[in-house]
Amino acid sequence: MKNSTRITNASIESAGLPKDAKQVIAEYVWNGFDAKATTVSIDIRSNQLGYIERIYITDNGEGIAPDTLDYSFGNFLDSLKKGQPKRTSYMRGKKGKGRFSFSLFATRATWNTVVAIGQELMEYKLVIDRESKETYDSTELQPSNADHTGTTVVLEGVFGLNAVALDADEFLDFMAQEFGWFLHLNKDMGYKIEINDKPISYQQLIEETDETALTIYSPEENSFVFRVNYIRWKYPIGDRYYYYFMDSNKLEVAKLLSSFNNNAIDFHHSVYVESTFFNGFEQSDMTLSSEGNLFSEKEHLVVYRKLLTELRDMLDRKQKKYVREQAVGIKLEELIYKNLLPRYSSSDVDRQRKATLLQLIQELYIADPRAFVGIKADLIRTYLGFLDLLLQTDRKAEILPIIEQAIPLLDKERERIAKLLSLSS
Repeated sequence: MKNSTRITNASIESAGLPKDAKQVIAEYVWNGFDAKATTVSIDIRSNQLGYIERIYITDNGEGIAPDTLDYSFGNFLDSLKKGQPKRTSYMRGKKGKGRFSFSLFATRATWNTVVAIGQELMEYKLVIDRESKETYDSTELQPSNADHTGTTVVLEGVFGLNAVALDADEFLDFMAQEFGWFLHLNKDMGYKIEINDKPISYQQLIEETDETALTIYSPEENSFVFRVNYIRWKYPIGDRYYYYFMDSNKLEVAKLLSSFNNNAIDFHHSVYVESTFFNGFEQSDMTLSSEGNLFSEKEHLVVYRKLLTELRDMLDRKQKKYVREQAVGIKLEELIYKNLLPRYSSSDVDRQRKATLLQLIQELYIADPRAFVGIKADLIRTYLGFLDLLLQTDRKAEILPIIEQAIPLLDKERERIAKLLSLSS
């Protein structure tokens, strides 16, 4: 049966669809997880010449309910997802774009879906052609022999893409970076993604981990234990940087952006917090504000605020550690490579001058990496030149109060800079 939609080819093509085949496939994988799948499998069928004939993306989710087709397939940039919680990690399909993104490299997409209707499993098929995306075909519901619900998307008529591109390390790395945080979040639930029967691995992306437990007491002297799992990733991940809050069943009930999403360094991190404190709340109830159901009671609001303070302090310490041990060395090498330091001779005096300036830059960068970001090279060169001149005068002690007007310093940071300036006398 042919069905009309309220879209046009022009509206789809102007809506910012993915420009890369890897992103297209990721959209379909996200759609599977949106449908509450725990496993999504990608099967790439190619011929002897290496040309892809079909791509199968299969999930074990809930399937596509037939009574939602007018919303989920009939509208573009509009779907049932808009009514879902916006602060959780389980709804990632981009307002229906994923359904039509196949047109980047395939001529047809077919959805074979199995749904539960009452106590019976039923199946039907949906088809969209690249040249007529303003309509889609659907078959009649019929009893299914499958043993569970789910959907298989078949992409046919593949062009401009060969099997080597989807079998290369670049594609595997992309999928690991896109989904690694999500798979880790749900690792205890058995979530996985398979590519040609091989599960993708994300462990190689983890640079540092730390697990700890926080006990927080309420004004009523009730105690709540929070198990905190911190991860620093080697590379950017397919999500922004969040605190993920999970109940005792390890299900995410809410998430909150960390305070380090706009920092100036490659501090790629995720923080997972598990506690019975979050039990009994639906995702739609979690607004993470004093107006939400979770924090309507004073006791819970106080505990939550204490928790956030502890989490932010922990993450601040982790960032400082990362900057001191890794990021600052990279920044110093960059300044030297770009010739942004003053010119020094090979004399002992100049070598000492350079060493002192580099130590001061290191302390400033550790205190606030943003002080060196978004500034033109000439201005950085001038700024460092003035610091170098001040270090050669008897007014070097005035550098510290000037710095504090621009960069908030912790007591230890202030002490280290003061000591550095005194030793340079």
